[in-house]
Amino acid sequence: MADYKLQSELRTNIHKSENKRLRNEGKIPAVFYFHQDKPVPLSVGIKELKGAIRSGANIYELHMGNKKHICILRDIQHDPITEDIIHADFMGITMKEDITVNVPIHLEGNAIGVKDFDGVLAQQIWEIEVKCKANDIPDAFTVDVSLLNIGDSIAVSDISAENVEILTPQSSSIVSIVKATGAKAEEEIEEEEEEIEEGESVKTE
Repeated sequence: MADYKLQSELRTNIHKSENKRLRNEGKIPAVFYFHQDKPVPLSVGIKELKGAIRSGANIYELHMGNKKHICILRDIQHDPITEDIIHADFMGITMKEDITVNVPIHLEGNAIGVKDFDGVLAQQIWEIEVKCKANDIPDAFTVDVSLLNIGDSIAVSDISAENVEILTPQSSSIVSIVKATGAKAEEEIEEEEEEIEEGESVKTE
């Protein structure tokens, strides 16, 4: 588990017109909530938030004025056109409770089917949903694809972690190796060449 300290500011003006001012200052609106407590409007620096996301941390120490809270980044909203981050939701947690989070999948290795047989690596999912204590959240699930040949795949059922309940369906495929679409297999090309040669022979006769 990795921790990341993130600064925020309490936000008193929650009107939409305020959002433009925040963006001009390099900030975005955010909300912090904890169980049944009233949500707290915040603002966070967009550069700082992107740095926190890139860090791969699962747990954040969110500083709000003279207080700090342990939380997770529950949701991020993007602009549908520019895809810029426009809002963030932080959820306060305790280290003893079970929480549900998405853990990223990291692929490693060069698949045999890609390296030796011109196959294509197709990744179907990039995160796995898990339920566990905050201290047990994996930083990532590492999947080795080195031994995969064309037609082979790795499913969620092939993943395991201590003290973690995996919520993503076990049958979900993570990655598979498939034949390249739009490209003909060597044997098919050879067969077509033989048919052309035979056709030419018939015409000459």
